[in-house]
Amino acid sequence: MRTEPLSGELLIDFGLQPVSNRFLHPESVDVVPHFSLQLRIDADTGLIHLGTPFPVEALKPRYDWLTCFEPEDHLDDLACQLVALPGITRDSVFGAYSFKDDSMLRRLERLGYANTWRIDPAQDLALSDPCANVETYQRELTTARALDIVARRGRCDVMIVRHVAEHAHDLPAFIDAIRVMVKPRGYIVWEVPDCERVLMMGDCTTVWEEHQYYFTSYTFKRVLLDAGFKVVDYASVPYVLENSLVAIVQEGREPARSDDSVAVAAEIERAQYFVQKVHARSIAVHNKLEYWRRTRGEIALFGAGHLSCAFLSLMEVSPLIYCVIDDNPNKKGLQMPVGGLHIAGSEVLNSGRMGVCLLGLNPLNQDRVIVKQAQFVDQGGIFASIFPGSALDLELR
Repeated sequence: MRTEPLSGELLIDFGLQPVSNRFLHPESVDVVPHFSLQLRIDADTGLIHLGTPFPVEALKPRYDWLTCFEPEDHLDDLACQLVALPGITRDSVFGAYSFKDDSMLRRLERLGYANTWRIDPAQDLALSDPCANVETYQRELTTARALDIVARRGRCDVMIVRHVAEHAHDLPAFIDAIRVMVKPRGYIVWEVPDCERVLMMGDCTTVWEEHQYYFTSYTFKRVLLDAGFKVVDYASVPYVLENSLVAIVQEGREPARSDDSVAVAAEIERAQYFVQKVHARSIAVHNKLEYWRRTRGEIALFGAGHLSCAFLSLMEVSPLIYCVIDDNPNKKGLQMPVGGLHIAGSEVLNSGRMGVCLLGLNPLNQDRVIVKQAQFVDQGGIFASIFPGSALDLELR
């Protein structure tokens, strides 16, 4: 398991940053752990990655009620595409890596493809902690364990691996563990976040200590080709917050590539532009929030997830925020990992104290929040989004 830094060139050093899932009770004497957070880039491939990964034990959630959601609107079409692949029949076996793949397995079963299995953390990875998540799975899935899984479950014709490769601390070892669970002429379905657009927007919330890699359309395909795969299908599926890269691959090298220097140079240029945009946006955000506090009153931030945490910490704006809002009953009353900010319910918006509410939840859910908080708007409050490029981008308000 990799614990040393990857040797990429430094893009930006964010200094010591908190573990964003470490919510604390107000009376707790615990301290939120902080670790060095750097973005680096491989000059040979253009792949952006963290420097030293945060320790797995620090990343592991402390609450079993924490959840994560991945985009799924494209999965019906993807399921139909998978069952139409050459060599796939109703007797084919579909394997899956984690709970993030359960909804895809259900879709396949509804289509009549019932031979499915999914790695079980307890049985296959010897994990008994209910809080252990993908940050721990990637450490425990070695090639030896993968071979044990094959001995119990058999190799699959299609292996589904959605939104976990970016979490791998040792990506080549993770890929090798996945591939041994697939039949020689089988397929692997990889899905990862496509960071290309958010990098161009200078959106700091894409940086998350749990994501070791920040793929673009070019760099993810490059990883797959360098790993010895043949790409059967490759697409970037559009979503509001960030797109999803979906690759279907098989074993077998493709013909030698032509010179990739132009593509790599474009990746490096985009990464450098991202750093410039983050610095510029930090200044603009500070100026706007300070102006609003003077002219409109206190500022709340809606959404107590890792996106809000990144905004607060990387933009260094927690002193300008009165509280964070989240109606999840498990989170209400706790403190954010950044600035010790209190997490309150949405009723605080109508206390007469708030003048501005920043939206730090997925843009797909923002309109619903605004509609529910019509009283706040009627009282003169305004909503603004922390995400650059959105219709409610705070810089444009």
